Amino acid sequence: MKDVQLEKDKHYYNYFRRGTFRLASKKYDEAIEDYNEAIKLNPQYDRSYKNRGLAYYAKGEIDRAIEDYNAAIELKPNNPHAYNNRGIAYSAKDEVDQAIEDYNKAIELKPNSPDIYNNRGIAFSLKDAVDQAIEDYNRAIELKPDYAIAYKNRGAALIIEGKTDLAIKDLNKVIELKPNDAGVYYDRGQAHDIIGAVNHAIEDYNKAIELKSDYAEAYSKRGTAYVKKGEFDLAIEDCSKAITLNLNDANAYCNRGAAYSNKGAIDRALQDYNKAIELKPDYAEAYSKRGAAYIEKEKFDLAIKDCNKAIELKPDHAEAYNNRGSAYKNKEKIKQALQDYNKAIELKPDYANAYYNRGEAWVCLQKWEKARLDLTVAKIIGRDSIPSFQRFNRSTIDFEQNYNVKLPEDIAEMLTPTQL
Repeated sequence: MKDVQLEKDKHYYNYFRRGTFRLASKKYDEAIEDYNEAIKLNPQYDRSYKNRGLAYYAKGEIDRAIEDYNAAIELKPNNPHAYNNRGIAYSAKDEVDQAIEDYNKAIELKPNSPDIYNNRGIAFSLKDAVDQAIEDYNRAIELKPDYAIAYKNRGAALIIEGKTDLAIKDLNKVIELKPNDAGVYYDRGQAHDIIGAVNHAIEDYNKAIELKSDYAEAYSKRGTAYVKKGEFDLAIEDCSKAITLNLNDANAYCNRGAAYSNKGAIDRALQDYNKAIELKPDYAEAYSKRGAAYIEKEKFDLAIKDCNKAIELKPDHAEAYNNRGSAYKNKEKIKQALQDYNKAIELKPDYANAYYNRGEAWVCLQKWEKARLDLTVAKIIGRDSIPSFQRFNRSTIDFEQNYNVKLPEDIAEMLTPTQL
């Protein structure tokens, strides 16, 4: 009888081992079949449930994975890996608080696991608890100084915190550890973009595309960088490539719309913004930019409606306030325009466009000193204001007639610099 039991035990473990090999080979359905047999033969072996949970998770069957992790934990309550895996599954379901509870338990059972700290950091990031996330990434890196993923995640968190220079240092470290990871160059490109190092950003996107020729997001982001450089045809080319690679890339449509808008092809821009919003109905940036395009078409009520939507979706969207302010200004609702420009500047104190636009609004009210101050700040920050001014005013005389004001000479010069 004892020999029969030993043979049965060996039989279940053979299924378990083959399932594990198949799991490693990404043959998930076959792995699940093997774990099913192992569980039939020995329903008390917790690792069969845990590994079957991994296979279900890889197939995207998150609830079934959680059921298996529950069974594994019931059989072996002190297994940190089962808690960690269940935490990952809960995170995938956006049940972040439950995920953190599981990571806490896993850390209690295995306090020196860099992976668990990294995973809990991701969960904290999902809760916008960025400081706690960074603490966990710090701990993960302390435990494993060559932990590339933790450096990458900490870099992303530091960008959110506005500590972009530190983020770039982390991403540099990731590139040192994983020089052929296209995603890290993409992330560093975004960081360079944020600090205004557009050429460095383009270099990073180039490298990302070199390593991964079908990297749709990198083409789209490089297109955005080209917009900032005023190279609109290159931007359109890149965004079109991104769309070819991914027809559902709302960001690429939005970015191409921005390039068309800057070229003055407003109808083409509107088509792209419409498509972006169709693909992603909660896309605040696309609403804001479509609002700006409607201003170009002198459809100010539609512009205000779009900006309202952008602000509803993203209350700290400085661009949407600025654009809505411009729509109100063109409807000669100057006080409402000023309120929006004030809010835009409060949210983004270095927002040159908003300073310029507010200066123009003060001009409409003949508040000359306030106008001088804002127009001067806009110039210092680096606002090339004339294209905006000339959209609706062919000259300062035209502006004076539209708003029934007589411009002081210095303000007229600030609105229309001599180089133009």
